[in-house]
Amino acid sequence: MAYKTIIVKTDVVSVDIPTMAGMSLQEYDEYLRNGLFSVDHHDVLRSAAAGYPLAVTRGQIKALITYLKELAPKVGSES
Repeated sequence: MAYKTIIVKTDVVSVDIPTMAGMSLQEYDEYLRNGLFSVDHHDVLRSAAAGYPLAVTRGQIKALITYLKELAPKVGSES
């Protein structure tokens, strides 16, 4: 299926890798909830930093979670 894409230029606020590496799990959880993801008034999961949609249906969010689980073994070390 072909899908339409758009280009949006925006400034993004993020933490750097050394800062993220030094976060406790509690700090990272707070960053996830307040810095990376948000759900808007239309129930769309969005990137909080850039505002683009990540999932608009429950099926899509389940697919996103499945994909993140696939990626988990490839990221960093266990902590």
